[in-house]
Amino acid sequence: MVYVYATLAIVAVVVVVVGWMASDQFGQYIEERTQLIEQVNTMISDIEFNQIEQIDEIEFIREERSKIQQQEFVRSALLAISVLLFGVTLPILATRYFVQRLHANLDLLNDYLSNIGRATSALMPQTFEFKEFDEISETLRQVTRDHGETEQRWKRAEIELISTNSDLIEQASELTKGRKFALSMMEDADNAREELEVTNERLNQMIEQATRATHAADSANRAKSDFLATISHEIRTPLNGIIGFVEMLDETKLNEEQDDYLIRIKSSSEALMSLINDVLDFSKVESGHLNLELRDFSILPMINSLNSMFLSQATEKGLSLKISVDESVPRKIRGDETRLRQILLNLLSNAIKFTKSGDVSLHVSTHSIDSESNFVELEFEVRDTGIGMSPEEISRLFMPFSQGDSSTTRKYGGTGLGLAICKSLSEAMGGKVWATSVLGEGSSFFSRVRVDIVEMRDADALSSESENAKVISSGTINNKVESDKPADSLPLKIAVAEDNMANQRVIMIMLRRLGWESVFAENGRELLDLVRNKDYDLIFMDVQMPLMDGLEATRRLRAGDAGEGLKDVKIIALTANALSGDEARCLESGMNAYMTKPLKLRTLKQAILSLCGK
Repeated sequence: MVYVYATLAIVAVVVVVVGWMASDQFGQYIEERTQLIEQVNTMISDIEFNQIEQIDEIEFIREERSKIQQQEFVRSALLAISVLLFGVTLPILATRYFVQRLHANLDLLNDYLSNIGRATSALMPQTFEFKEFDEISETLRQVTRDHGETEQRWKRAEIELISTNSDLIEQASELTKGRKFALSMMEDADNAREELEVTNERLNQMIEQATRATHAADSANRAKSDFLATISHEIRTPLNGIIGFVEMLDETKLNEEQDDYLIRIKSSSEALMSLINDVLDFSKVESGHLNLELRDFSILPMINSLNSMFLSQATEKGLSLKISVDESVPRKIRGDETRLRQILLNLLSNAIKFTKSGDVSLHVSTHSIDSESNFVELEFEVRDTGIGMSPEEISRLFMPFSQGDSSTTRKYGGTGLGLAICKSLSEAMGGKVWATSVLGEGSSFFSRVRVDIVEMRDADALSSESENAKVISSGTINNKVESDKPADSLPLKIAVAEDNMANQRVIMIMLRRLGWESVFAENGRELLDLVRNKDYDLIFMDVQMPLMDGLEATRRLRAGDAGEGLKDVKIIALTANALSGDEARCLESGMNAYMTKPLKLRTLKQAILSLCGK
């Protein structure tokens, strides 16, 4: 009865509390599971495209969350069972302990009643000791504490899961938009690729056409170069004979009528040679094969040579030729002397041609000097008092085959190539060319070039250069060959290889005028037989000859085919070719010097003395 009455109320309360807790937890579990299913369905419905990978990922998240809910529900159920067991066990144990004490006191009471008068110290008040329940209560508190912590962790995990779920939904939405954009880009890329393939095909066709056109242009350019080389040689060869004989004839006694005829022939020959040179130079400029030959040279000797060349021509027209050089101009520079002289020749020739009276002047000055880079910009001004030009005429001045006035060609002659060549040469040397003019009063032509400084003027050379400047200004020069013959002081044994009979005659007469005798061969093979094992001091070698040309004959001479004594003989090239690279090929074959036809007596003498003089 004690068990029944003592424990029934407590057990009933415990069962009610535990039942209420279990039902509440079970209802919460069912509600959360329903919410989870609804969220998953929402995520699936938000995805517009059905991809297996994303659905599997969502199912995986759902299973994880379901597993967490199930674990939490199991823990809650275990806690409820623990509370139920504790709530049932504790009253039973307490009642059992109380009943045992009650039995003990009843037994003591029976003993007391049986032994009245005996000591009653055994009837002592008894108290309940709950030490044996401390471990159970501690376990219950630990379980309750763990449950609270687990519930907090679960709530935090739930919040994180909800946040992750939202991020996943946003990423899925962005992925959907990105997929649409990617599909659009892929479509655009496919269209662009198709257009690129069409463009590449057209480009390949254009490249192929351009390649064929380039090959055709190269072939045409090579044919043009070959034609120019051939026509130059073919024209210069007879022209060499004409100019040579004219020069020899000029040294003889002629009457006034014959002298006039000779002057006409000489003028026409020089005009023809100038025309050939202009056409060849313009062709080289036009084809882009204009190469500059840089070497050290002095300014004053070059200016002196120009003065010597034009003084007689200016004097014949009654003009005063004035040439001056500023003191700031370096006296030795590095550049292309030949091309620079060609520019000044064209400018001075034009100035004298278009000037009837007055004077023509050449002034050389320094535009700028860069001491760090060691280069100088020289400015050449050619001024005349000629016919002058209008601004419209100046604008057409430097165009090929063009002159200021169409009537100028008929009145003064010329092709209109000279100034165009000057412009190209000046620009090739890092400068420019321009002109100023007043109609009826005269013109000024300017050419600016850039050259390297080799040597500036020094104090020791000041007096001698001043004297040179005076010589330039005075314009005095002796154009006649000295009366004494250089062969008197320099005896030479000379052989000539030349296939043209007229040119043989010209060279023989020129050499005799200078006091030297010579022997002739018509080709390189004949020359080798002629000079073999003989003592010759100088050989003039024509480049283009039948059977064996001059280049091959020179190589064989240097190899000793004509004897060891002739391996070092001096050889001067004679050629009617005037294209770029001709001189380099001659020097590479072993020749010592290079001369172009037509020959002149003074040039021939200078070449022999500079090569063989002591």
